[in-house]
Amino acid sequence: MNVLAWFKPFRIIADYLNDMAGVPNYKRYINHFRKYHPNEIPLSEKEFHKQATDEKYGGGSIRRCC
Repeated sequence: MNVLAWFKPFRIIADYLNDMAGVPNYKRYINHFRKYHPNEIPLSEKEFHKQATDEKYGGGSIRRCC
C-alpha cells in the first residue's frame, strides 16, 4: 500500500479541523491569490502568518493569546 494513499484521509481530517479552528492556511491563500489577484504580489509565508496572528490577537504590543 502506498504510504501517501494511507496518509490522505488523515490529512483531509486535519485540514478540516484546522479550518474549523481558524488556523491560517498559506497554500489556500496562494491558490486564492493567484486566481483572484493575478497581477499582484502575494505575501511571503512569513508575512502571511504574521498578518494572520496580528489580525487574530490585535497586533501591537500583545505578545500572547491570553
